[in-house]
Amino acid sequence: MTDTQFNWESLVPHLIHPAKVAIIEAMKWIGVPVSPRELDRVFDEQYGVSLVSYHMRTLLNVGVVEKDRQRPVRGALQTFYALSTKQHANPPAGRG
Repeated sequence: MTDTQFNWESLVPHLIHPAKVAIIEAMKWIGVPVSPRELDRVFDEQYGVSLVSYHMRTLLNVGVVEKDRQRPVRGALQTFYALSTKQHANPPAGRG
């Protein structure tokens, strides 16, 4: 067994989908709760609402975004998300 540590940081760019990065950056820039449909319009529909919705749900599951509100639209619910108020900029202590 070698005494080297695994370089987790080198793995991050391969595991984080570019859409997630775009969503977070756009939400920071916009500054108000948005729906996946609205974000898809911001992205000139390059990802599609389904993909943006999927990534929003995964960001919700890990606590990066929070549900703000829902409203009925043509028989469905449109969900609006806001960036979480929790701090995600610093890794937990003891890692590295």
